[in-house]
Amino acid sequence: MQRSRVKRFGALLVGVALVAAACGDDDDGGSDTTTADTTEDTSSDTTEAVADGGDSDEAAAGADGCTSNGILTVGTILPVTGDLAFLGPPEVAGAELAVADINEAGGVLDGDVVLVQGDSGDTTTDTANLEVDRLLAAGADVIVGAASSAVSKTVIDKITGSCVIQFSPANTSPDFTTYDDNGLYFRTAPSDLLQGKVLSDLVIEDGAETVSVLYRQESYGIGLAEAFQENFTASGGTVDEFLAYAVDTESFDAEVDAIVEAGSDAVVVIGFAESANILTTMNERGVGPADVAVYGVDGNLGIETEMSDPSILEGMKFTTPSVDLTSISDFTDRLDAEGDMGGVYAYGAETYDAIIISALAALVAGSDDPSLIGAEINGVTGGGEKCASFADCKALIEGGTTDIDYDGIGGPYEFVDAGEPAAASFRIATYGGDGPQEDLDVYVFAS
Repeated sequence: MQRSRVKRFGALLVGVALVAAACGDDDDGGSDTTTADTTEDTSSDTTEAVADGGDSDEAAAGADGCTSNGILTVGTILPVTGDLAFLGPPEVAGAELAVADINEAGGVLDGDVVLVQGDSGDTTTDTANLEVDRLLAAGADVIVGAASSAVSKTVIDKITGSCVIQFSPANTSPDFTTYDDNGLYFRTAPSDLLQGKVLSDLVIEDGAETVSVLYRQESYGIGLAEAFQENFTASGGTVDEFLAYAVDTESFDAEVDAIVEAGSDAVVVIGFAESANILTTMNERGVGPADVAVYGVDGNLGIETEMSDPSILEGMKFTTPSVDLTSISDFTDRLDAEGDMGGVYAYGAETYDAIIISALAALVAGSDDPSLIGAEINGVTGGGEKCASFADCKALIEGGTTDIDYDGIGGPYEFVDAGEPAAASFRIATYGGDGPQEDLDVYVFAS
């Protein structure tokens, strides 16, 4: 993605208490290093580290049958390719920065944390499944990813069934709240039950009484569309069209014709890269952002890089789980130093925090046994003595304070029993003129 093609974002931050979640897809080492090179080099490092820590025959069995060799190994399945590849740069860089910060502070279990980066691809490929096999063979204790809820559903059973932690920075499907994951699945991203409410509130506040919804027919699209529909109708709105499309759809003429016929006050598009095609067709039929209030979500945020004429997006609004970027400018500067983020920073902080939280849980557990780490993850995110960096939290733990409360770059997570945040913030981005919008208005809502 070219930074010059990214449009202006006027943004506001919405803080939301995750009451629904508490009660109860989708979604390099240096600027000159390609992902393939990073994967190859890191895999070599992992092999050496495992050799130093003892071979598989010498690895100790954990309390629940998980293995432990004294080395915390983190693998990733992040979208280097596929329809969420625009989210790859900040997530891959966030993982690199987290491990660098951990190791600079002395590592975990008297040694460096090992990072093995991998690609998730998307649901049209078997990339994630093959990468998980590679990461399991490399001895991963924690696998960070996927970004897409639908991709995660293809590998969650393999990962957690192998007694390895899966920790997603970007899965938002409500299905994961109650998924049978052996207590080994976690996420720093909030459930779409909340984004659906934020999106509904936004559309209503902008004055729309009727809406048409077009969404991907997979975990992320279905979950978010249904959450929006439930909240919008509960608030007195009418959903004129509720249209699902297959993920491999290439022509959206029929769907857009139905939207034109409906004549709704607003249109909500819930998709990934294919949203560029959808919005182009909508513009041609007179129901684009220039003609009707159009709203998107985090999955299609960044689609301007896929469009020959991104100016047709002007005025379109998007919701996305996000922190106030002005409050973490030091972190986004570090991401930029890792490579070209294309102006997209979504889920970089959440990826960073997922790894930091895992490392802190390993410190408290005193082991790299995933079952023991998993038992401590929720606890290190809330209820104890506050700390805001791995180094500071590690100092507390080594000083005898095992009850810590890590407030990460992505926010104070306060995980509930389901292994997901009890608090989240959302950014509302509006496409406009050139250049980034730096000033954010902050609004706090109770769910």
